[in-house]
Amino acid sequence: MNEMLEKWHRFVETKDAAILEEILAGDVKFHSPFVWKPKDGRAAAIVILKTVATVFEDFRYLREIVGERDCALEFEARVGEFTLRGVDLMRIGDDGKIVDFEVMVRPANGLQALGAEMSRRLNQPDER
Repeated sequence: MNEMLEKWHRFVETKDAAILEEILAGDVKFHSPFVWKPKDGRAAAIVILKTVATVFEDFRYLREIVGERDCALEFEARVGEFTLRGVDLMRIGDDGKIVDFEVMVRPANGLQALGAEMSRRLNQPDER
């Protein structure tokens, strides 16, 4: 668990998607605060996590609650003029990789601002 969390924090700091390849299971389920059904698979989770890492401003973790297979990381960030709080819930598989990742965010106006900005960025044409 500690090694995975160290790598997760390195991703948050550097936004290096290669780290996500290492720590997310191939069949990870990603639960977004915007949709009921989880997104399946590493590729989908990487796209979402890379995007949200660029949307959040002044991101910081406030506390960590770590168990044997599960952890909860409480965070605070800004999206434009809105400050929000949230929790990343992670379940770790036998191989030390994240098999389930759920995000919860509040308050509603912060969540709406996050959703609008995520949608805008995810729906932009690829500029490569």
